[in-house]
Amino acid sequence: MTKYFVLLPSLIAAILSLSSMNWEDNPEDWERFHIDFFGEKISLEFDPAMRISLNGRLDHGNIERSYRSLRQSPQHVFLRSLNAARERYQLNDYLFYILARNSLAYIYLNDQSAAREINLFGLLADAGFDVRLTFRGQRAFVNVFTQDELFEVPIIDDSGRSYANISCLKGECTGRQSLYIFRQRPNPGGRSFNFQIRQWPELNSQPKVRHLYFDYHGQRQRLAVTYDRTMVEIMRDYPFVDEYCYLETPFSPLLRESLLPQLRRWMVGLDIQQQLELLASFTRSAFSYKEDNEHFGHSKPMVPEEVFGYDYSDCEDRSALFFALVRDLLDLPMAVVAYDDHLTVAVATDEVAGDDFYLDGQRYIFVDPTGPSNSSRIGQIPPGYENRDFTIIGRYK
Repeated sequence: MTKYFVLLPSLIAAILSLSSMNWEDNPEDWERFHIDFFGEKISLEFDPAMRISLNGRLDHGNIERSYRSLRQSPQHVFLRSLNAARERYQLNDYLFYILARNSLAYIYLNDQSAAREINLFGLLADAGFDVRLTFRGQRAFVNVFTQDELFEVPIIDDSGRSYANISCLKGECTGRQSLYIFRQRPNPGGRSFNFQIRQWPELNSQPKVRHLYFDYHGQRQRLAVTYDRTMVEIMRDYPFVDEYCYLETPFSPLLRESLLPQLRRWMVGLDIQQQLELLASFTRSAFSYKEDNEHFGHSKPMVPEEVFGYDYSDCEDRSALFFALVRDLLDLPMAVVAYDDHLTVAVATDEVAGDDFYLDGQRYIFVDPTGPSNSSRIGQIPPGYENRDFTIIGRYK
């Protein structure tokens, strides 16, 4: 059972007053360091006086004292440096958090893990987020308010808001656990933490060439594609978010400039049906198929970039790639079709015959990006799914 603690109003007022204290900057006291961040060396600075300590067992009284000490510390120097890096490298909320977390590990010399989490809690609140701190045993956990749908991440609900435990994103917090909630809520009107990647960060590219072959109406086609290994590394341990978010993630500049012109040249002179057949042939036969559990040992939806970075992919991954190709090359309306164990795509067109359905007055034909691998045929419900129910989990245009 989750336990709650209540702070006296006078104590709350005292803590809040500390957070508004002004600090005189003394740059000569600051320390500067570089951190390796997905192929980029990012320069940051901090005032060593921002470090806090947590002595004794992790309980409400000790956390309260440490948090009060934090509000009196000059952590604004570090936050200002982090915000500058976020702006320069165009980091989304999650990557900003990763940079802050990794930097605090350096600042604390990988010591005082609970103190680091309390420090991170304060930093994220000051950065504009609504955050909660929970604790159990000798561990503290940072929880961020988010409106994104997350899977395999512990969630707590409080005051009508859902908070994701971002200190437990790698499966280390399994099973039901009783957590204490630190009642101090420094930024109750803070914004929602966003995990989606709407644009890639501007980090150093790591070009990687992959040679691919695929069959289009019995003809063997070959192309060499350059993708960005940095983007694949970013996604390796990325939280498991709603499937549609993966389909909306854009190509990296490297992949866009390498892949799209080659496909576009082949599409010259083809009608809509032939163009869709070409793209479906590519996603069906250029990559080897293997289920996530067999390949990774767990579910791992991929963004389009990752399909090129791994030896195997499945229906979710092919759908993400096909969705991006149709969006960027043909700009046709699409619907993402979800069965209980299969994901596919339907494209809005009146020019292609085949299995279809209507949605808001538009006709959509099935174009399965996964298979059959040796076929270029489109306009067919995936074999074995002809009489099964499906849902639409997302649409383009």
